[in-house]
Amino acid sequence: MNIHTYLLITLLGSGLSLTTLAQVNTEFETKPIYGSTLQVSDLMTSHLIFPHPIKSVDRGNRNILVQKAQAVKNMLQVKAENSELPNSNLTVITEDGGFYSFMVSYAQNPENLNWSIHPGDSYTQPALQVFDPTPSEIQETAQLISLKHRSMHPIRQRRYLTGMALTGIYIENDLLYFQIQLENQTNIAYDTEQFRLFIRDNKQSKRSASQELEQIPILIWGDSTRIPAQSTQTLVVVLSKFTLPNQKHLGIELMEQKGGRNLKIKVKNRHLMQAMVLD
Repeated sequence: MNIHTYLLITLLGSGLSLTTLAQVNTEFETKPIYGSTLQVSDLMTSHLIFPHPIKSVDRGNRNILVQKAQAVKNMLQVKAENSELPNSNLTVITEDGGFYSFMVSYAQNPENLNWSIHPGDSYTQPALQVFDPTPSEIQETAQLISLKHRSMHPIRQRRYLTGMALTGIYIENDLLYFQIQLENQTNIAYDTEQFRLFIRDNKQSKRSASQELEQIPILIWGDSTRIPAQSTQTLVVVLSKFTLPNQKHLGIELMEQKGGRNLKIKVKNRHLMQAMVLD
């Protein structure tokens, strides 16, 4: 006699029927959460404005391109990578625990491009418990990572005795921390015109427009505006966690003001998969 048979006989012997057992085990109620329809195009960008800052986004299909609007925490920009996008879904969770579900379909000319999202009066939000590290906690983690020795084979580029190298990737609380070393072995200081991160296709077709998604850092620890002469310094860039399809890469680009020492490195998904957990 196995343990399941023994328990069933014991319970029946105590006077509980099978119907009673089913009622005992049913201690929760399920209610469907209905999603809204959303049409997206590969020619135009849709904008979703939520009542609270966006915490996380989940795409049912990788051909749905999404990014948070620059300097706006509660706006999501959505676009189709191409016209062959199948029907899929998109889920957004906001920092207050709000849960928003969308059924996504392709339309060359969507009926509407801009949406203001608000729960209806009769809608009951699921009780989601969202943990979000505070800005001071993120800064402490970034500072700790800036002091660590490199944890991977560097991905680097050097030009004219100036260089940029990715020396470590770490993950904590759904945040990716990129440890980047900047060096200037010349007697001329390097003043930065632009430091940016973006997701781009590995190969650009001459017949199609470039699909590029700017990645807005949650935090940059260190000075990305200047590399003094004869110096080496470390940056830590913090992004919300993500992964990459095989045909895309994360570009990290450093452009010099009035100069030609422009640097760029490519980070592929296999590098992200090596992200280390902090000790």
